[in-house]
Formats: sequence, structure tokens, C-alpha cells
Amino acid sequence: MQLALLADVHGNLEALDAVLRDVDQRASDATIVCAGDVVGYGPEPDACIGRLRDRDAAFVMGNHEEMVLGRRDLTRCVRAGILAAAWTRAHLSSGARKVLENLPPWLDVAPGVVACHGDLRSADRYVHNAQLANGALEQLSQLRPGARILVCGHTHRAMFFAEDRGLLEAPAGRTIDLSRTERCLINPGAVGQARNSEPLARYALLDLERQSVCYLALAYDHATTERKLRQRGLVPRVVLTEPRSALARRIEHLKTKWVRLRVRLQQPRDRSEGAAPP
Repeated sequence: MQLALLADVHGNLEALDAVLRDVDQRASDATIVCAGDVVGYGPEPDACIGRLRDRDAAFVMGNHEEMVLGRRDLTRCVRAGILAAAWTRAHLSSGARKVLENLPPWLDVAPGVVACHGDLRSADRYVHNAQLANGALEQLSQLRPGARILVCGHTHRAMFFAEDRGLLEAPAGRTIDLSRTERCLINPGAVGQARNSEPLARYALLDLERQSVCYLALAYDHATTERKLRQRGLVPRVVLTEPRSALARRIEHLKTKWVRLRVRLQQPRDRSEGAAPP
């Protein structure tokens, strides 16, 4: 049995389609698993939800789903995410919204394999170091004692953690043997929004028979995604990185405060137009 592990699609249809085509070529019988954040940032949330439903994918609630549904506020979100959350609320179809409303916070996706977004207790927990990864595996032991593999997303970083190996970066093409690993955490990286300099769609193939996981990265038509982002008035970037200089960080902070205020001021008008309240 093989699982195609995805996370952080973020409404990027071109990236998602590239991944699904690659899955069909490498492992056509693989079950698609998405560890949250199908929506957010990107211009085509409905289409991405539809693609995953058409593939009978197993997917869970991410923090961006929570923001779109009004279950989480926008205080911890960057400017691009705030704009996208407000836009997605106003443009998501009722059918797609219902899909999001019914997503579980975590899910058993195969025998011994559990998927979540941040960790099992919060979709907004950034599991980005060994201490937090170890804590997430402790949660797994408490909540699913028989499980040994936890799949998560949220950090947009392809990584692997096992107690006997520590935290490992997982560049494209790396295959990790799981046969001697008691428990591990797998983050396949982001499909739809990179957090480094390369606009690549990342995912991982987990082979439960061979006991291995292979990390992959694909080029895709990101120029089309960026054009759609501009057309919708969203931030036209598929690679989101921190501003480098102090001045740039200050400017971005002020822009974020302004966007957050603008979204709050627009909420009564949005509700009258049929959008979900925050």
C-alpha cells in the first residue's frame, strides 16, 4: 500500500495538478492524503477541493480552513494570508464550504498512520524542531497507541523526525528507510507555496510495504498561478519568504496591520453579501 502525502496546497491548482500527474506516473494506486490547508493564499480553493474529492483523498482541517470558516482569528497571519482568507470567505461555494466544515482535526489514513496539520492538538502548532516533533509523537502515543507514523504539514518544510535519528531535512529525491524506526513524523513539504527561493511543488510517497518514504519536488506552471493571483487582487507570490532588512520587515508589518484593519471594517458589508462571518 502506498500513500501520496500532500500538505499546504493553498488553492494552487497548477501545483496540485502537477503533483497528481506525478503520482499517477509513479504510484497510480496510491491513496492521496492531504495534511491540511487545501485553501488559503491561492486563487482556486474550490477547484483544489474538487480535485481532492474526485480522487477520494483523505484530508484534514488546517489553520487556513479554520480562518476561512471563522474558527480562528487572523492575528497570527501574514498579509498575504489575511487577504486570501477574506477573499476565500467571500468566493468559496456553499458545497466547498460544507466540505471544509466537516473536516476532522486529524484522521487515521492507514493502519498505523495518522494525519494532522500542526499536531494532534492544534492545527496552528509549528512542529519545526526536534523538541516539538518529539512532543507530537508523544501525543500520537497517547491518542493512538498503535500508530507509529504521524504525517503533518503547516511548516512548509519537507522534513523527517525519528527519536533515534533526530530531525532531518528531506531534500527532493531523498528516500528514508523506516523498517527499523519505531515511531516517526513525516512532513512532505508544501504543494502550493514554497518558503525558499524555488517555486516547486513538494510531496512524498510513503510505501507501507517496503517501509520507506521518498520526498519529491516538481516544477509547475507557477506563472499562471501568479497571473490568477493578480487578477483576484491577492498577493501574486508562490514563494513566500521573510523580508531580509529591518526596514522591509517594518514596512511589511505596517502593511499587515492595515490589511487586518481593512478586513475587519469590511466584515459587516461582507456578511450582507452572504459571506461567512469571521
